[in-house]
Amino acid sequence: MGIKAYCLQLGGFGMDKEMLLVGHPSLSLMPPYKERSKTWYRCPSMGHVIEHPEGRILFDTGMNPNWNNEWPDAYKGGIDYSDVKPEEFLEQRLKSAGLGPDDFTHVVAGHLHVDHAGGLRVFQDAGAEIVVHEDEYHGVLSLEEDANFMCRADYEFLPRKKPTLVYGDQEILKGVKLISLPGHTWGTMGMLVQLEHTGSVLFTSDALFLHESYGPPAVGSMVSILPDKWMQSVEKVRRYATKHEAMLVLGHDESAIKQHADGTTDLVELKFHPHHVYE
Repeated sequence: MGIKAYCLQLGGFGMDKEMLLVGHPSLSLMPPYKERSKTWYRCPSMGHVIEHPEGRILFDTGMNPNWNNEWPDAYKGGIDYSDVKPEEFLEQRLKSAGLGPDDFTHVVAGHLHVDHAGGLRVFQDAGAEIVVHEDEYHGVLSLEEDANFMCRADYEFLPRKKPTLVYGDQEILKGVKLISLPGHTWGTMGMLVQLEHTGSVLFTSDALFLHESYGPPAVGSMVSILPDKWMQSVEKVRRYATKHEAMLVLGHDESAIKQHADGTTDLVELKFHPHHVYE
């Protein structure tokens, strides 16, 4: 049995696309484009399941269904979360795939923002090993209140659960490697998976938001804690992707990027469970 991967659609939220692409030439005012309309983007939220001979991994967990009661009001201004349907939150998506919390051996937090870590608590009483970057873990524990688009309700159980902390680039199962990509948050991680037929797939979390972010040159955003490190991490993604000729599955884009060894890229439509499994 080889490794398989499939992507879960976990709803989406509306936002000004320029928040994720500050200064992108398609959105900025410049000669001859002295007037332009704003672009309202339905930003997809996603999780990814890796079926491995040695266990089942979940990478990123989407939003918490109780977001409207738990998040501070500052998180709700300027971004519209109201159209996420009940069946799109993680627990229901897993049920529709015939899975529950105890069916996973590892749950990897690409980072702990509210739109990626909202489903972590589903696993607080399960046997799954929750994997967090050491810098991310210490970063959120240092917060005295909800800040930086993190919500304590999402991760307050982690000290009791005793997560597995990783640092740097580490293989967690054969053919599955976590990649340290700081910048968007203190300890953002990607995950590189080797599939027999599809080839290498690099799940970037928010080390890359959109295909337009990739460049070159990379295009930054207004939602990263350490912008300079984020830019360095994009180039690290590019090096990994070029070496492995990987398909990049991005944090908030239903188009993936196929990176070729000669430096060229193609956009490919990202396919979702239950209609498609990558092998």
